[in-house]
Amino acid sequence: MIWQKFTKLTIRKNSNWPGLILYMLLAFVPVLYLSATGGKDHLPVFCDFSERRAGLLYHSVIIAFFTAVCCVSVGLFAAVKLHSKKRGNTLGRWFFLLTAPVPSYIYALTYMNLVRMMGRFIPSLLRYRMAGIWPCVIVEGFAFLPYACAAAMISLEQVDAGEWKAALLCRSADRVYWRIVFPKQLPYLMAIGAVIFVLSITDYTIPSLFQVNVYAMEIFSDYSAVGRSAHSLELSVPLLFVSAAVILMGILPLRNVAKPMKDDEEVIPQYSRLMNVAGSGAVLVAVLQIILPVFSLIPYVGSLSGSYVSAGEELWNSGITGLGAVAFVMIPSAMMALQLAEQKTMKPVWLGIAIAPLSIPGVLTGIGVLKFFSDTPLHVLRSGNIMPSIGMAIRYLPFAMLIQYGCYLRMDRNRIDAARLLQPGRGQAFWRVKVFMMMPGMAIAGLVVFLLTLGDVGTALMLMPAGKEPLSVKIYNYLHYGASETVAVFCLMQMAVCLAAVGVLYFGTWIWQKIHKR
Repeated sequence: MIWQKFTKLTIRKNSNWPGLILYMLLAFVPVLYLSATGGKDHLPVFCDFSERRAGLLYHSVIIAFFTAVCCVSVGLFAAVKLHSKKRGNTLGRWFFLLTAPVPSYIYALTYMNLVRMMGRFIPSLLRYRMAGIWPCVIVEGFAFLPYACAAAMISLEQVDAGEWKAALLCRSADRVYWRIVFPKQLPYLMAIGAVIFVLSITDYTIPSLFQVNVYAMEIFSDYSAVGRSAHSLELSVPLLFVSAAVILMGILPLRNVAKPMKDDEEVIPQYSRLMNVAGSGAVLVAVLQIILPVFSLIPYVGSLSGSYVSAGEELWNSGITGLGAVAFVMIPSAMMALQLAEQKTMKPVWLGIAIAPLSIPGVLTGIGVLKFFSDTPLHVLRSGNIMPSIGMAIRYLPFAMLIQYGCYLRMDRNRIDAARLLQPGRGQAFWRVKVFMMMPGMAIAGLVVFLLTLGDVGTALMLMPAGKEPLSVKIYNYLHYGASETVAVFCLMQMAVCLAAVGVLYFGTWIWQKIHKR
């Protein structure tokens, strides 16, 4: 009876509170619990924001800002170049997504190997290029570049082809692009730039590899040293404020521009030589983003089977945690995304609430989940993979919601409305029509959550039980020891699992389409 009432509330038109409550419970409980139980530590309301911590926040902002700017700039010109080519070979236009599942520390290893190789001929490179802010920007830029390219390409395909062609009859391709197309593309670029900024500013693993102290590392170090969760929460306030401001400014404009794709016609603009050169350079960077890690790891393929013995258990732990995170994240993210897609009033408010958890650092999420499990009867589950899975689900819940939200906006509304009018009973249209239309978005969101969980280090370090170390943490530790050959083989194992997951989704989608056509 309870489940039936809940289902009716969920599928009822313009009913938004069930999905919102479930989403908020999962997304905000760790931080709210830390706030509610902070009095036990007898700390002042605000932490001491010293000059040293201001410098750490400055480092974090600089790395995140330049990473986002570089990714968006390269992605913009690469998309312009690729979009100007004739359609036909989908892989040729979307090749940059081949290594999108690759975790960022694999690019860190690639960068280190490349600098060591060049250092044999130019020794000064080893001194100036193995530490500092700019290696962090380069590594994170390569890691996040596929997402920036994808957002730029999708935004180009959103532009009305008829309007674009009409403008080309009167003006040059360059002027039409900057005056008409780029303003429509800008909200998507701002959104992906904001996401990249937050992913960078809340991560401490890559900066720590290049000996750069950042604010997220300060939170982790403080909790590791004194174990006071309330102090860690207070320490996170400046980072939360910066991240939340960037996320709200970057993503909220999307509420006015999300429309179904206009891909029925093909536009092939003839850009100037300067635009073509810039586009070719950006495409070259996207190609290097694939070639460099592949060629860096190929020499170690022969050692793959032997190293599986020493890291097979860690890889298993990573996979189980990832699958658990997908299971926990699917329902709340789908409900919230569906409610946002159908919301007609106060949409900016609900969208702001939905994307706010993006600003929470992974280490703070880990601390909140750890304390919640420790202080409640759930402490009996701390020794298994359930606690890390829930922590990862909370960390990447807003990412899954945003992906599904974008997919739901493109659903055929006429088909849904017709099903509602002709349904024989309440809820029949939802289960027989809408659920099947939601499947692609849920599948893509599940894959992204699995891949992000597989490569996560910051949250995993806080939540991994004794004897349940994931492979990502093992790779992170070995990178600090300088065991590049062993790390390369472990990275190959990680890449193999990531690419296998992508392959499963691809063939599953292909089979689904075949069945659906029948």
